[in-house]
Amino acid sequence: MVQRKVELLAPAGDFSCFVAAMNAGADAVYLGGSKFGARAYANNFTQEEIIEALRIAHIYGKKLYLTVNTLVKEKELEDLVPYLQPLCDAGLDGVIVQDLGVFRMIQKHFPEVELHASTQMTLTGEYGAEFLKEIGAVRIVPARELSLDEIKAMKDRTGLEIETFIHGAMCYAYSGQCLFSSILGGRSGNRGRCAGPCRLPYKAKDKKEIYPLSLKDMYTLSEIPKLIEAGIDSFKIEGRMKSPEYVAGVTAMYRKYIDLYMANPSAPFKVSKQDEEIMRGLYIRTDICQGYYEQHNSKSMVTISEPGYAGGKDSVLEDIRQKYLNTKRLVEITGKAVICKEQPAVLTLSYMHNDGQELSVTVSGDVVSQAQNRPLDIEDIKNRLGKMGDTYFKLAKLELKADTDAFMPIKALNELRRTACEKLEEEILQRHLQRRADRAKEFQTMPSVAEKTVEENVQASQLAVGVQTYEQLEVAARQEDVSVVYVNADIVLTNKAGLAKLMETYGDKEYYLALPHILRKRSYAYLESYREVLEKQRFAGVLVRNAEELQWLRKLEYKGRYIADYTIYAWNHEAVDFYASYFERLTVPMELNRKELLQLEGSCPKEVVLYGRIPLMYSANCVRKTLEKCEKNISGEQLIYYLTDRYRNQFPIMQNCLHCYNILYNTVPLSLHGQLDGMERFGFSVYRLEFTIEDVEEMEAVLSYYRKRIVSGEMDEYPFEEFTNGHYKRGVE
Repeated sequence: MVQRKVELLAPAGDFSCFVAAMNAGADAVYLGGSKFGARAYANNFTQEEIIEALRIAHIYGKKLYLTVNTLVKEKELEDLVPYLQPLCDAGLDGVIVQDLGVFRMIQKHFPEVELHASTQMTLTGEYGAEFLKEIGAVRIVPARELSLDEIKAMKDRTGLEIETFIHGAMCYAYSGQCLFSSILGGRSGNRGRCAGPCRLPYKAKDKKEIYPLSLKDMYTLSEIPKLIEAGIDSFKIEGRMKSPEYVAGVTAMYRKYIDLYMANPSAPFKVSKQDEEIMRGLYIRTDICQGYYEQHNSKSMVTISEPGYAGGKDSVLEDIRQKYLNTKRLVEITGKAVICKEQPAVLTLSYMHNDGQELSVTVSGDVVSQAQNRPLDIEDIKNRLGKMGDTYFKLAKLELKADTDAFMPIKALNELRRTACEKLEEEILQRHLQRRADRAKEFQTMPSVAEKTVEENVQASQLAVGVQTYEQLEVAARQEDVSVVYVNADIVLTNKAGLAKLMETYGDKEYYLALPHILRKRSYAYLESYREVLEKQRFAGVLVRNAEELQWLRKLEYKGRYIADYTIYAWNHEAVDFYASYFERLTVPMELNRKELLQLEGSCPKEVVLYGRIPLMYSANCVRKTLEKCEKNISGEQLIYYLTDRYRNQFPIMQNCLHCYNILYNTVPLSLHGQLDGMERFGFSVYRLEFTIEDVEEMEAVLSYYRKRIVSGEMDEYPFEEFTNGHYKRGVE
């Protein structure tokens, strides 16, 4: 038998779903409360319901994790500790977190509670996992796009608990790296309010409406042996918006097959056709796939021709209701009672924890008297002590020592049992709190300060330019008033000689290597090239896009400047102060409005993007490959594909074949030229113009306008009619 315990983690959108998950055999449940959860439109739980769920879960020997996995605005931060305090006091096991400002606060105020890094953190490799371990995470939920090989490498390197999704709906984009719903309608996926624009129809070249961004549901029942052997610790079912029937049905089926494999790993493993039909009788999106565990991307994962759902099968749903919803799961306990004359009645109740440890409590009742008329009947005593009432206990066995002529009032027997049950429950919950405290001693604490390698030394109103192609780099390098140039790291791989020559010729600027937006194991082969160019060429520093890259640079002991891009989210002063330990400058988030940006204080200088195509999605799946074929282009030449929505808006999609990811951009560029007046009060150290799919002519026109506005104060007419202010005015919910 496999000795390693694998946790089955079920979702709960409301209390009935929590009960369904417990009854169906979940080891743990994750749920959201009234605030800070990434499912704002689920029913969610009141404070009282969470406390009650904690009580029930811990009696069962199970765990409960709270989702606090949204990005939190400055004005909301003061509510965090009061919101969590009663839940942590009640024994909350862990908190699933995206925002590192929130991470930092929970660690300060509730050090006994486990911190789990949400999949919204977009952790894609060993380095990022190592960084989260250093700052105190106990568990990580990596990006859903990772392969089993990548997950195993993270586990082997860090020893952290790994939690991955095994069933349910899948986002097309890397979680945490999607602004599609946010930019189009103000409903942010980073705030739990995604409107699901990826599920809508789009037209490609053939003008036929299709669903190229809508993924099939994940289904991995047949893959359980591989997932367990990869070292995954927690199997997570998606579905906090789903029904109790769905939660119970899916949980029960995965419980069955996990236990089947764990009992005999060497036996043939096969899911029966009957069980497959039951699973298909639940709520499933059009069709199923096995996710990314064994494929980087695939047309077979995308619905393409259909958007909708297959409804649940009535007979299947009714059977689930009878088995798991219309019953109450009870915990078996054992008892010993002594009912002897002229002695207090004594009852001992014993509970076997699921880790094999027994817990017992003993209570004394009224003194037993000599029977005057009818003595207590043995069976009557057993029946009275065996009635557990509305508790979650079931008395499976009772050893009874009783005099044949003893007597106690029925009320006294009932009180003896009731007192014992209350004390047993209290002891179970106290034991849980003690176990949580003991485990917390193993946690690492977040370092309060990490040494900076270089002190920030920039002047206000510096102009920075980010470039994607070598041709754009040539334009940026020639601009006299451009102080900072962010160089796409792929240029190092495709035109290193040209890059070196340009940097030598135009040496009056600070050049920064802009690392890939997504860094995974397949890109580790390029890290040596990046290291060499950082050592040998005159780069002032690096533009960092994610935790993976930050940790790689730290392991290198890189001494240049670290600049955080806007994909490293800092929505509140706690996050800003945390990142100040690692970065010389932060790029402010795309989703905060001007009022919120003014409130964004902290000890780190800030940079703002004034112009650029906003990336709406980063994805492992490739639209071109799905609809046509894989180009495998590693020449550095830009590959752009277009999708058109129902309003005839065209979304450009750039394929990055070197690192194998897509970037879907907004239909029009962000441009804050109309908002520049008064922006000096924000104290931005650097203004950035970010160029992606623009040709040389477009780039020069934008550069000319902003150079005159920022450097000379000249007010020309903006060269293009179509643009957006993004969230600068409106913000997100």
